[in-house]
Amino acid sequence: MVITMTTGLTFTYLTRDDVPAVAGMLAKESVCEWMFFGPNTPETTEGYFLPLVEGIEVALTEGRNPECPVFTIREKETGAFVGQCALLPVEFSPGAYLIGYQIDEPFWGKGYGTEACEFLVHAGFNLLGGYRLNGDCAEGNVASVRVMEKCGFVEEGRQRKYWHARGGYHDRLLFGLLREDLTKGRLAALGERFGEPQRDDQRT
Repeated sequence: MVITMTTGLTFTYLTRDDVPAVAGMLAKESVCEWMFFGPNTPETTEGYFLPLVEGIEVALTEGRNPECPVFTIREKETGAFVGQCALLPVEFSPGAYLIGYQIDEPFWGKGYGTEACEFLVHAGFNLLGGYRLNGDCAEGNVASVRVMEKCGFVEEGRQRKYWHARGGYHDRLLFGLLREDLTKGRLAALGERFGEPQRDDQRT
């Protein structure tokens, strides 16, 4: 099921067939450098993502948006796996979501992280009707900070020594974006750029 095509990328709901590619990406030291988890074994990654895939399958069968939408990112021209991105609901705050995105190393430096974040802004506000998006990253992850700032996120705080990973402690930087921070024009432009969800048999 294809969600949208941009000038360079496609975003689709994560399927069982996509999980091995995600597992391969999250097994890399380079990709997991600034994450609090990983590198992961394939079994660990599958154990996390397969229940999310099952939730997506049920929701789409019932004709509704998944509660935890996870998307596979591929290049439009080549079909190459680029990474994944997701919106995870915030407990006790309906309409608030935590964004997440990982881009595989061969595709760094192409603007794909920003493209993924922009897509999540569209999905969170235009498709899910959310009111707030949360973002976070480890201090020192300059690339992720730049991505969120480009997409309008505002740094809201810091949690000191929040993550203990790979032998060290890392502060967690907190970012937020409210629906009201975006003009109607920008929301409309994102809607036109990314479009509405559609099934494969609806594509022309």
